[in-house]
Amino acid sequence: MIKKTVAGTYAVDFRDQERHRILKTFDTYKEANEFYKDVQAQVAKREYVRPVKRTVKEVAEEWLEKKKQGAYERNSLIGWKVHIEKYLVPSFGALLVQDLDVERIEEEAAKWNERVAAVTVNKVLTTLAAIMSLAKRYKLIKSNPVDDVERLNVSSEEDNEEVTPDKVYTKEELKKLIGATEPGTLERVIVMFPALTGIRVGELTGATWEAIDLKAGRFEVRLNMQDNDKGQEKILKAPKSRSGRRAFKLSPQLTQELRLWKLKCPQNDRGLVVVNALGKPFHRKQISQVLDTAIEKAGIKRLTPHGLRHTFCSLLIADGKPPTEVAHYAGHKDPSITLKVYAHFIPQETSTMEDFAASIL
Repeated sequence: MIKKTVAGTYAVDFRDQERHRILKTFDTYKEANEFYKDVQAQVAKREYVRPVKRTVKEVAEEWLEKKKQGAYERNSLIGWKVHIEKYLVPSFGALLVQDLDVERIEEEAAKWNERVAAVTVNKVLTTLAAIMSLAKRYKLIKSNPVDDVERLNVSSEEDNEEVTPDKVYTKEELKKLIGATEPGTLERVIVMFPALTGIRVGELTGATWEAIDLKAGRFEVRLNMQDNDKGQEKILKAPKSRSGRRAFKLSPQLTQELRLWKLKCPQNDRGLVVVNALGKPFHRKQISQVLDTAIEKAGIKRLTPHGLRHTFCSLLIADGKPPTEVAHYAGHKDPSITLKVYAHFIPQETSTMEDFAASIL
């Protein structure tokens, strides 16, 4: 029923499907009447959800604790924790779960996309959807607002990154960089391996001696090293895609450096190539530090370790190597990706027309 209060407001007094008495106040009779009609229909269908003061942060933390009790990989748990602490709690943590709506979620997702890739934003939204699904099961909300949130458009692989000449080294700069490191050292291997094969940082730190045939001069990409929480053991995982699992011949110069380094490489349980003096694997920051030191000695522009991969691919494209071959080295699933990323390095002048005419006439 609807009652007018002494203060001049209107109170809706009703019982839900569980026979719990609920009182809600409105400023106008119209608002109270609309709510009363709506709530009567919900109670009749046994769909009414009592307002409970549970915040998004509280439900998110409970959800994560439940996940920790399950048989989930540590890497997944770490990822969910990062999503909650870095994105969801700062954006929605203090909100009551029933106050979270589609518009608010999409606004925050757009802000996240200003600092991280769309694929990361979509992963965070997936985590939020699972958290709100728990809230729905607990009958804290009637429906999951994330179900109606539009996901961001994600380009596959490295499509969205068009490499320009300022993001790679020339052959002369690369020669200086390699020359700034000592032969037979880990530093030289860290520079030469990605620069002369195009492997990713995780593939470099995940490379094992078992995957390298020094006699045949051949390397097989079998594992990818994923950084973990500080103090925890790093995770080795197989490449996700078929194109990521690839093998190719190494240059004689790189093969020789690997031979020299293997004689000095500290023993380690996993048989990793890139390890410190204690046989512990490197993380990405350490790879960057090694590269920065070599760059300073060489007196050339600073690039990230990923820039060495781009240097390898761009130089091959500039030399006129087939995109299909470069795509294989890079682990791209489609040569069109290679062409798009390294479009700036495709030779513009060719003798195709002259050669074609000469072959006929």
